[in-house]
Amino acid sequence: MKRKVIYIILGLFLAVGIFFAWKSIRDEFFPIPMDPLPGWEPYVKSLDAEYQTLFVDAGGTQLEAALFIPNGGDSKKPAVVFSPGSGDSLFSNYAVDFIETFILEVFLPRDFAVLLVNKRGMGESEGSYVKNSIEGRAEDLYASVQTLQNHPQVDPDHVGVIGHSQGGWVVMQVAGEHPEVAFFISLAGPVTTIYEQTVSRHGIYASCIGLSGAEYEDYINKQIRKIELGMKLGEVTNFGLLGFDYRTMHYSPNEFLLQISNPGLYVYGTNDILVTPSVNYERLEEIFDGEVPSNLKTVEIAGATHSFRLIEDICDFSVNPDDQEQAAQLGEELNNWLAEIGY
Repeated sequence: MKRKVIYIILGLFLAVGIFFAWKSIRDEFFPIPMDPLPGWEPYVKSLDAEYQTLFVDAGGTQLEAALFIPNGGDSKKPAVVFSPGSGDSLFSNYAVDFIETFILEVFLPRDFAVLLVNKRGMGESEGSYVKNSIEGRAEDLYASVQTLQNHPQVDPDHVGVIGHSQGGWVVMQVAGEHPEVAFFISLAGPVTTIYEQTVSRHGIYASCIGLSGAEYEDYINKQIRKIELGMKLGEVTNFGLLGFDYRTMHYSPNEFLLQISNPGLYVYGTNDILVTPSVNYERLEEIFDGEVPSNLKTVEIAGATHSFRLIEDICDFSVNPDDQEQAAQLGEELNNWLAEIGY
């Protein structure tokens, strides 16, 4: 009987290892999809803005970028750079309509130039995002900020950054390290470690499917073992997404948060199963000893998911968020905050 149990455990470890290896191979060699969504180009042409293509030089690695400059207005524009979340998407097919509604349609009407940059290995960008790290992504983002600061149509003193999900960690680090960055906005970006955020996500799911007591604890411990196995494989192999997860799982933004002096906005959705608002509010209070500075503001979007679509029940997994209405409140909150800080 004991030998049978050992074989079962070894089999489970092997199955998990094969799964992560397959996923890593896919992410290492097949960063897909690589084509813009069909409606992207017509949408871009419909905008009242000049469209420029360029490359950002990130320490010798060339990153494909697109710059939108509103027609009319000031000759030198304030500007913002968008930092996307995890995964292998292009900026032109990122989270259906997310960039269109919450980035371009918020900032362009306020006479902001907007820079979108493909991560390493995406589109025409060199390198590989799975060989990068959060710190590396922050360096790439700051290189993008510097590109804008040197652009003849951009006001170098008014360049901000906005990130979604994993991009939230990235913009916090850039804001903390570089006080000349005018502002930062974190959309569904955790202030916990990635490890803590992942465990929290499993906890919400367990509660949604009705687990409690010992069953809940068993489920969470099982997920933690899977996470730690993946990290161990990543440490040993440093391969693909396994290696990326190992390098980033315990990343913490704390030291950068404590350095931030510029205005910052955190926005969370109440029905976000990936990033829980209350967990992040509590962490902010811990980091600042109960006195979160006045330059940092938090906002909740009622009913919003991780991609800021509206659903009634966080536990209704039959609903495809991409088919749901976008949260108009997010656009309103972004506009209100930008006006508050002088834009």
